[in-house]
Amino acid sequence: MNNNRLFLVMQREYYAIVAKKSFIISTILVPFLVLLIGVVPVLLAQFNSSEEAETVTIIDSSGKFAQAFEDTEDYHFVYISTDRVEPVEELHERYGDSYALITIPADVAVTKKVPVYSDDALRMSLMTQIEDVLGGRLSQEKIESYGIPEFEQMVKDSHIEVDVDALTWDNEVSSTMLASVVGIVLAFIIYVFVLMFGAMIMASVVEDKTNRIVEVIVSSCRPIELMMGKIVGVALVGLTQIAIWAVLLGAGMVILSLCGLVPDTSSVVAPGMPAGVDAMPKVDSDMVKILQMVMSVNWIQLLGMFVIYFIGGYLLYAALFAGFGSAVDQQSDTAQFTTPVMMIIVFALLIGESCMENPNGQLGVWCSIIPFTSPIVMMTRLPYDVPLWQMLTSIGVLYGCAVMFTYFAARIYRNGILRYGKKVSYMEMFKWLK
Repeated sequence: MNNNRLFLVMQREYYAIVAKKSFIISTILVPFLVLLIGVVPVLLAQFNSSEEAETVTIIDSSGKFAQAFEDTEDYHFVYISTDRVEPVEELHERYGDSYALITIPADVAVTKKVPVYSDDALRMSLMTQIEDVLGGRLSQEKIESYGIPEFEQMVKDSHIEVDVDALTWDNEVSSTMLASVVGIVLAFIIYVFVLMFGAMIMASVVEDKTNRIVEVIVSSCRPIELMMGKIVGVALVGLTQIAIWAVLLGAGMVILSLCGLVPDTSSVVAPGMPAGVDAMPKVDSDMVKILQMVMSVNWIQLLGMFVIYFIGGYLLYAALFAGFGSAVDQQSDTAQFTTPVMMIIVFALLIGESCMENPNGQLGVWCSIIPFTSPIVMMTRLPYDVPLWQMLTSIGVLYGCAVMFTYFAARIYRNGILRYGKKVSYMEMFKWLK
């Protein structure tokens, strides 16, 4: 293999893809969409908030819920106490101007039903507030009916929450859940980029073959040099795109924070803590625990293995996509070859998710060694202390199969790159390997 020719093919492939409008648009558009997804809900919530609080009328026939409802930014409650039961038509005529009418019957403790009338569909926030307020008052009334002194306090004291601290034998905080989430995220990144880069390689091969430019290129370099140049060139394109995304997303987050669109968590009060109580000790305690959990993750191992498996998985699947791409004449004919490969990758992702529950199961162990699934499955198993022999075996098998399939793909590429007008079957490609 001539390194100079390989470099020229890599350079041509890199500039051919980077110079396309589709690449430029997608590279700029993806970070913009990611930021948009995070910012738009916040902006919509601000624009969708009511300028004035809606008036909600409460007719309480039981006389037990006086001033139970407190006004909020969205709702202003008007309380009416009466024993008279009026027809719905009269209620609508009298209180139709209100956003909603809550009618609390006298036997609400028995029926546990409260009719609420409104012109339009009732907002979920109001329904939740009604259920919480009435449910809490009725529960308190039920407790008081037992006549047991301090029974309500006894019920509150009986509700005990246990805080489980996961520790190592060295008395350090461990976070298997956090590491598992990081592992599945890294596995998903491998899944997405292997498919994306593989599709780019196949599209490039089919495009060169359709434009007949490959006939000129092959006359000056070997097919293996052309195929490897495409694989490495597309890898450099992907790395360039990822680097641009990282820079744009970082710059976008800085701009959003300067514009005040990133929420400030410095004044967050711990759940259940009364207003006006200093929450800093609790927040500090939580932050220390979170930092301990983050520091307990073996980032060097996770990120190092991510790079190893990403490169190995990319080489394996890129060779397959390049070989299959050389066997077709049009982009529409690639489905018969890409569908099985995509199903394998999707199957690997599903197995990886199941390994979070049982990382040492037979299915997870074997799929973390089989090269077609190991880049994804092994990433989800790494937080659970995978034995060293399994990691070494998995890496060795992955890279060994990547080299072997690159050789096989080169033979298919050599035979199929100059063939036109006939659909190639799996059996014919198998003959090419011989």
